[in-house]
Amino acid sequence: MKRTLIRFFAAVLAAALLLPLTGCTQGSGVNSFTWFVEEIPSNLDPQIASASEDVIACTNLYGGLVRLDADGQAQNDLCEDWKVSADGLTYTFYLKSGLTYKTTNGEDTHYAITAEDFVYAFQRMFSPETHSPYAVEFSAIEGADTALAGLTDPEQIGVTAADTLTVVFHLSEQDDDFVNKLALPGAMPCDEEFFLSTGGSYGLSIDTTISSGSFYLYNWTSSGLFLRRDVGDGLVDSLRLVQNTGSVQTAEDLILNERCTAALDTSDAATSLRSISYSDTTWCLLFNTQNAALSSTELRQSLASAARQAMPLTVNTNIYTSVTGLIPDGLTVGSIDYREAAGDPTPSLGNAYTLYRAARQTITSSDLMGITILVPKEAGLTQAVEAINSVWQRELSLFFSIEEVPEEDFETRMAEGDYTIAVAPVTCTDGSVYTVLRSFSPDGLCLYNNAGYEALLTQSMTASSSAVRCELLAQCERQLLETCAVVPLFAQQKRLLLADGVDGLVFDPYGPVLDLTWTTKQ
Repeated sequence: MKRTLIRFFAAVLAAALLLPLTGCTQGSGVNSFTWFVEEIPSNLDPQIASASEDVIACTNLYGGLVRLDADGQAQNDLCEDWKVSADGLTYTFYLKSGLTYKTTNGEDTHYAITAEDFVYAFQRMFSPETHSPYAVEFSAIEGADTALAGLTDPEQIGVTAADTLTVVFHLSEQDDDFVNKLALPGAMPCDEEFFLSTGGSYGLSIDTTISSGSFYLYNWTSSGLFLRRDVGDGLVDSLRLVQNTGSVQTAEDLILNERCTAALDTSDAATSLRSISYSDTTWCLLFNTQNAALSSTELRQSLASAARQAMPLTVNTNIYTSVTGLIPDGLTVGSIDYREAAGDPTPSLGNAYTLYRAARQTITSSDLMGITILVPKEAGLTQAVEAINSVWQRELSLFFSIEEVPEEDFETRMAEGDYTIAVAPVTCTDGSVYTVLRSFSPDGLCLYNNAGYEALLTQSMTASSSAVRCELLAQCERQLLETCAVVPLFAQQKRLLLADGVDGLVFDPYGPVLDLTWTTKQ
């Protein structure tokens, strides 16, 4: 499953997988689309927005030079054409004439959309004060690295306006994915005059936000964020991002009761609805590397080697399937399929008992006392954990208590590092291999503190090409698995249940992307 935006155009989706999607109700507008979010969007500054609900709002509220279609191909959005130099280092985009930003009532403002707005957007992106999460994606732009480091003025980066309607990008190295990256929220235009007029509150309220996309901001309250547009031909004309206020219906019921057009479902119950399967989560054994005993690499390797003997685990195979490595299938680095390029990172660990005897040279019996296995009660994984524990007892004469806790308590303890061993989900929330690997850190998962690992991650952020970045990230993944801070167990399968009548929704389970530009609803 390639990631180049996973889209389903004829039976299209309505879900952002990092959100606890439950349904979408009928809303205002002739052809409305309502989306349940965990939190109401709070930041509509496209150069900064990173929370899933904010990204979804920005994707629909703002237009860029290009927009990705159902096949992941860049199509003209605010530009009417572009060209690339023979050496692949200069990109020239020609804007459509007469473009203006829209107000909350859908009327044109006196702010015209010009080439300078894109120049200013990129200058903001590479200003150290902005802390834009999108800067790393555009590191190939001339002067980007020194501007981001605060060594040069962001105005010196290689983004210029040849005239009012012509934007030129100068790259220091080729980037085959450069055009597609221009569909990211961070590359959306920003009018400098309007930005400065907001006094530091740009995109934080209805009065400090203007639209450059097909939708405009109609209302924004504690109840939700509401976008509208004036369209016909069955196109969705209203997008509502609201919170679910307590529905306990199943995903299928939400659809059949017409509260929703699509819903995320993690069950394997039979259904008559259309469904699309995917996986964004790898369930793993996580070892707290700061624990007196589990700080030993040999002990972790011993436990990992023995745990493999429990495979295949006693789990629902309709929900949990075999996995290759930590990073889910479908993620890309640039245009490179990460899993395909990185290969199988599963290490050869050797004999579990031999590793255990080596570990016991530095570990006392008292160090092993108090080790428990933390498991979320709702995951249905108790039998799998018991199978692993039985192998540890048989092969190593070790037996640990199993702690089943409610999901809320489980998440709190994981966040606080309050565990010794945990069976936990590692979920891709933004389509980034780097972000998954970044979650392992001295104050993150496994409390993993390794200078070499940190150095590789840092190098990957400034890598000269997608291929180099991919290899550096692959080295990080292999290190995590070879030192057995984490042991991948299986992938969790999920599905979207779909109702009839919705077509043309561009959806990416890893983005998140929920783009209604071409969406119709019958």
